[in-house]
Amino acid sequence: MEYPDRLALLIRRRQPYIDWANSLDDGGPTYDLKTNRPTTYLIDEMADTSDLKKVLRRYWRDIFEEELNSWMRDPDAWPQRRTYSVFLKWFEVELCDMVVDLGRWPIQYD
Repeated sequence: MEYPDRLALLIRRRQPYIDWANSLDDGGPTYDLKTNRPTTYLIDEMADTSDLKKVLRRYWRDIFEEELNSWMRDPDAWPQRRTYSVFLKWFEVELCDMVVDLGRWPIQYD
């Protein structure tokens, strides 16, 4: 087993994100709560992980934009108001301070 020097943030979309995704009239699929699997973001290890807000303040903008982009690639369709408080309303966040790589092959990046 490998223990990468990373932490993980698990991001699960909340109802406001789902409402936004389903409000887009783009002819694409609709978002379903049944398939609301979290996205895992690996982040640098930090000395103090006791305060999730402190950890999250460093990454929330990148995560917010990546989550929006994963559903709609046109930034003009993204919500105009993208603040930290909006992020917390749109996403549930869990910090995992133990990341274990059980894969048999080296990690490849796209």
